[in-house]
Amino acid sequence: MNRSAKDIHYVKTEIEKKIKHSYLEKYIDKPTIDEEKLFLLMEMMNHSSLPESHKQRYIVTTMLVQMALDTHDKVPSLTSPNENEDVKLQKQLHVLAGDYYSGLYYLVLAEISDFGFIRLLASTIKEINEYKMKLYYNEIDSLQEYMLIRNLIDTRLLVQVASFLNISMMGKIVEKWLLVIKLINDIEHFNARKMQVHSWVNSFFDKGELSKQLTALLQQLEDEVRKISSIYSSLSNYLETEITSIKKAYVSIMGEEG
Repeated sequence: MNRSAKDIHYVKTEIEKKIKHSYLEKYIDKPTIDEEKLFLLMEMMNHSSLPESHKQRYIVTTMLVQMALDTHDKVPSLTSPNENEDVKLQKQLHVLAGDYYSGLYYLVLAEISDFGFIRLLASTIKEINEYKMKLYYNEIDSLQEYMLIRNLIDTRLLVQVASFLNISMMGKIVEKWLLVIKLINDIEHFNARKMQVHSWVNSFFDKGELSKQLTALLQQLEDEVRKISSIYSSLSNYLETEITSIKKAYVSIMGEEG
């Protein structure tokens, strides 16, 4: 496997075939396939010792889990007494869709009898949902803990898959890169006044702090990418190009705050 646009398109098509459900699609938006995570998974599988016949199934099942988690997140946590029946139905269908995508990964993995990977995904889902509950019930004591938990929710699945594939070094790189993407999204949402955080932490956020975190993380990532360039050349080349692009795009922000 490689990470060409043709390959990514092919795997996306296979995922879309799996999740197609005419009734769900009638009432809720088609789920988004995170192409960055899909690309990273393909890179990880390319450096694993899995049989070629299994690699695509591992990618598809992992993305199904990610989509299930993302779909459940679209269900509003608060219910209004004035909600009409269409809104209630949409909420119920988002829950149903998330459960549906979760169930599909069991079916795909059962076809290759890989119960070790099933256990890994199931335990990771449980772990991520526990982190989500900590945020939901405000069981956190500081902004640092809030950021840590939020980042774990976003990166834990791919990091655990990397560990399962015995490529933990790549997993650490992937984790940092996903955090860079999240920080960039935070900065853009902050600038557009669309940043969504829990109300109690909202006052702590400012562009300067986000920019400092991004600058530090980019430096760490650059240092680690250099160390893996001879082992994971295609991933390191991709990240080096992306990091250079990010620095150019955010140089004014980081320069002002640095």
